[in-house]
Amino acid sequence: MASLAKCPIDSGRDDRKTAVAYEQGVSFKPGSEVVRDADGVKSVLRNASLVQDALDAAAMKQLQPDEIPLIFLDGKMHRERRKHITDFFSPRSIKEKFAPLMEKTADILVGELEQTKKLRIDEASWQMAVTLVGELIGVTRGKSRAQMKQTAKRIERFLYRTHMSDLKGWRLAIARGRAALYVMDFLIRDVRPTVKARRKAPQDDVISRLVAENYTEKAILIDAMTLCGAGMQTTREFISLVAWHLLDNDDLRRQFMEGDYDAQMAILEEILRLEPIVSTLYRRAPDDLPEKVANPLAVAGHSYAVSLRHANIDPAAVGECPFALDPARKERQQDQGAFLSFGNGMHRCPGSPLALNETLALMNRLLKVKGLKLASKPQVHWVPHLATFEIRDVLVTCD
Repeated sequence: MASLAKCPIDSGRDDRKTAVAYEQGVSFKPGSEVVRDADGVKSVLRNASLVQDALDAAAMKQLQPDEIPLIFLDGKMHRERRKHITDFFSPRSIKEKFAPLMEKTADILVGELEQTKKLRIDEASWQMAVTLVGELIGVTRGKSRAQMKQTAKRIERFLYRTHMSDLKGWRLAIARGRAALYVMDFLIRDVRPTVKARRKAPQDDVISRLVAENYTEKAILIDAMTLCGAGMQTTREFISLVAWHLLDNDDLRRQFMEGDYDAQMAILEEILRLEPIVSTLYRRAPDDLPEKVANPLAVAGHSYAVSLRHANIDPAAVGECPFALDPARKERQQDQGAFLSFGNGMHRCPGSPLALNETLALMNRLLKVKGLKLASKPQVHWVPHLATFEIRDVLVTCD
């Protein structure tokens, strides 16, 4: 594949769409040592002595063991809980279980575009993500298109309650009350009926597995919400980001449409390398870390903020012209792909194959539409406490 970047001729090139929003909004947890180089980030994420320290990790770990969200677990507990989902993301599972649903959903969404001549990709990507992850969890299985849309609205309400982080006083109190109602609505209308149905007739989904192991309703709800956040919010932004890049660059779009599966995947991974959806991860050495375990990266009580965004543009790891979107980079750098965008070590995102393949399915269908063009300039908003961005107003039209 020909490289879009021609280093060092265009060494000043910067293809990032979200850099300005990131640089204006990024902040790191006070007291954390910021690690930016790729080798340092890998070392921290692979260190088994360090534990999760993101968001409200300390509060989460005070819950009952089976009620702690997967992303906040470490060690044996993390491995035991993770086993409920890892096999869903195998190549065979993606091909046999999810690929037909991806293609069907892409046909529906793009069919709406062809009928109405316009489509908000940020909204379509949400429908795609909810459909696939909802199938994985079990909460959307067997639902009609109208029912699916209602579930998507309920999930969107409780996930985006995180926007209340900047509120104070009575506004914060009202927002918290509303958030609790949104979660309860999801429980009553989606999770509880699914649990009841799976007790009678188990299926191949996450809720069936949790029911079989006698998880409480609260624990099942928490796992479902965690998977919604990890698999839906991130994929929504990724699909929007990919569509923006492909529709804003004719040469890149041509390479994508003419490329085989590996070539297309290299483009998706290069976009993700350049602009990881989650920019910062946190790790901390436990306060009670035994001295015999301590090492330079695991000093009791020490906290690290690992910057995936910086690691992914470290020339020592990714080569020349780190800000250029170069599909040939993956092959040139010995198949490193998205580099650290999905994390690393024991907590590396297990759902990455699903996210990449559903994005691929939608783009393959979307880009075949006659006269497709980007009709508005997308808006990027930084969400500092989640270390991520949101892309809105990705409007496309067609002939």
